[in-house]
This record gives sequence, structure tokens and C-alpha cells, in this order.
Amino acid sequence: MTMRFIPTTSIIISDCALRYLFAWLDFMRTASPTGPGWTIPRSSDGSTGGAGDNIVDFNDLTNWSGGPVNVSWFVLQDPGGVKEYLFYRYSATDTQWGILYSPAAGFTGGTKDAYATAVDQVVYFAGSLVQETNCTLHLGADDAAPYGWFTYMHGNGTFADQRGAMAHIPITDSAQPGDIDPYVFAIGAANTEIFVYQTFTSNSTSPGVSRCMSIPPGQAAARTTPAWYFRDATVGIAVPGNIPVDDNGSDLSFPIPFGVSGSLSAPTGFKGFSTFAQWNGATRAAGETFASKTRVSWGDVNLPWDGSVPQSS
Repeated sequence: MTMRFIPTTSIIISDCALRYLFAWLDFMRTASPTGPGWTIPRSSDGSTGGAGDNIVDFNDLTNWSGGPVNVSWFVLQDPGGVKEYLFYRYSATDTQWGILYSPAAGFTGGTKDAYATAVDQVVYFAGSLVQETNCTLHLGADDAAPYGWFTYMHGNGTFADQRGAMAHIPITDSAQPGDIDPYVFAIGAANTEIFVYQTFTSNSTSPGVSRCMSIPPGQAAARTTPAWYFRDATVGIAVPGNIPVDDNGSDLSFPIPFGVSGSLSAPTGFKGFSTFAQWNGATRAAGETFASKTRVSWGDVNLPWDGSVPQSS
């Protein structure tokens, strides 16, 4: 793992959603070793669409003229040239975006009037990505396989006032045999705390809410794939948030298990553990670092960090 970070980026309220998306994609497409080295093989700024990177600044994400015509969209491809996300506008409202994912085939085609498609595409999200205000954005991404990444944006000066978040979470421990796509995508809808127990473990199947999604082994469609937690018969939920530091004063965190729970439609079952995203052992404040500042807490979940002290604005 070679993580790359931008710890603090100010996002002003004017065109907040577009500035958020552009700051993230601009970081992701920055070549290694400065950035994580993802690429934009296809895109549209509403005037020029198709092959290539046509997104120069946040204004290139403004276009949606109805129908749709002159629509802004972009494909983001991992450094291995396999997995791709497609973000597209589907409304005149700047905050409204759809997210498609292609685990292997890749997106093809696309024009200034229509976004690209993939034969294996699945729907991950369609809704409001952020709640607009003056915000601060923190970014992290791995430039080596399996290419995990995350975003966390909060209201200026207040870590816990989450305004938008996403994460591409690799499953690296006890993964199901035969799983060709051992990843979970976590998405935070506007003004929802995605990196907390309630939403990470949500069984909601609505495409416009905060939840975790994946492609289960042997399936072709995306599914709600909640995080699982650790429960003690006496005290209730033990992890996350109810395990004190150990006798040596060491901070504890726990790999997060993911799986399609029995309350959802078949097929159900365990997907595996993530060590990229981990449950907090003790209750921690958003923006709190531990393990020599190599992990940062955003709610009940902690993620890799760069050794700095996060700034709240």
C-alpha cells in the first residue's frame, strides 16, 4: 500500500457539489508518485464528448440541458486498467448525480449528449451527493493494488458535520473463494453520516440513500452489502465503539466484515473482511487520529492517514 493524500481542501458554497467532485477527480487522476494515478479514458464537458479527458475544471461538470443533451459525465479507471466508475448528471440540479460501476468490461461509446455504457455495468447510486455549504474535503487513495480510496467532506470548522462521502473498500481478508470483485462501495447521501454504524450496517435497498454496495460472488447485479458488527450477549454492541484501549495503552481497531444479511433477498452470505476500512474499538470523534496518526476516524470507521493532524477548515 502506497497511500496518497490531500488532507484539507476548502470547498466554497457556490457550486459546492461540482467543486467537490472536481477536487476529487483531479486528485484521483494525478499521476503517481504525486497522486494515485487513476485515469479518465472517456468523458464529456457537454460540448465535447467521447474518448479522452475533457474535464478541465468544475465548470465542465455543469451541463445538463434536458432530454438529456449536452450532458456532463466522466469515467474514472483504476491504475490497473480494469475497474471503472462512471459519474453522470441526470438533472439540472448540481447535486444530482448517478454512479455506475464496471468491474471488468469497461465503458465504451458516449457522446456530448449521452454517457458511455458497459455490458457489465451496475447501478451504485442516483441521488444528491452533497448538501451544499462552505466545506472542507479530505482525500486518500492507494496507488497500488487493490486501489482503495475514500473522500470525506464536512462543514467548515466541524469534522462531524458530514456533507458528502464515498469509499472504494477492498476486501483483502477471508474473501469468498471465486469472488471476482472483492470490493465494497460506500456512498454517503447529502447530510448523512455514512461512516457510522447506522449507515454502514444499513439494509436499505434504495439507490438514493447512504449505504454499502457490492457485487456478490456469482452475481451480475449490485447488491446492498452491509457491514457486520460484533455483539456481546451481555453488553450489546461491543464493536464499534465499546472496547477501551488495552492494558498497554494501545489503540484498537477491527477489520470490518461485510456480507448480504439474511433479511435481504437471496443470495445472501459473507463477502469478507476489509483492513482498509476498520471499525473503531473505542468511541472516537470525527477527525481524531491514532496509531501514530496512520489512521483517522470519520465516525465509527477509521481509514488510512498520512501522519498529519487533520484541519477542520
